[in-house]
Amino acid sequence: MEAEVISLTDSFSPNDYIINIIRRAVSNNQNILIDNPNHGRITVLSSAGEYLTDLESLKSFCQLPASSFKVTVLNNDKVNSFKTSIGRNIDELLWCSGFYASEGRLLDDGKWDDVLELCHWPNFTRIPMSFNFLRIASLLSKHPASIERIIADLKIPRHEAYQFYCAARCAGAIIISNKNSQNEKHFKPHHNNALLSLLFNKITSI
Repeated sequence: MEAEVISLTDSFSPNDYIINIIRRAVSNNQNILIDNPNHGRITVLSSAGEYLTDLESLKSFCQLPASSFKVTVLNNDKVNSFKTSIGRNIDELLWCSGFYASEGRLLDDGKWDDVLELCHWPNFTRIPMSFNFLRIASLLSKHPASIERIIADLKIPRHEAYQFYCAARCAGAIIISNKNSQNEKHFKPHHNNALLSLLFNKITSI
């Protein structure tokens, strides 16, 4: 019983991981490079709805602290240089970021009584999943249900329901139907440090 109580309250902030770095870029249609000198890099091309990476372990990358990344806003020339590259759907990256960061925990603004409504079926052939994810998606495809209802009806571990919630919400595969959509977080764009530096140099040269 004690373990269940702990799992009810165990949560994490998406600000502490790569999740909100990606969400900020996508919501503001920014193209960015996310770099960690020891683990590799991801190029997020929001304008094309794709991402590029040669990471050995996306899981490890998504579990690194947000403070360990350097984020660079790409200029048009750099973005154009990727035109012939074959990227992957950016929704897959958003799913992975939520799935790997969650580790069975709930987003800190999520509630165990949130009612989940499925917007579209995730492409489970291209994303990480847990044993019962297909069953959860199947249930939600019939009707919206709260996290508690999902756990009770399917008799599944709480950590699986929480992890599905986090991954699917980050990827936009679900909406929370008992919450006002206007209360969803609005993300500020990433600072374009190169542009700020250029403007500063121009100002100081006057």
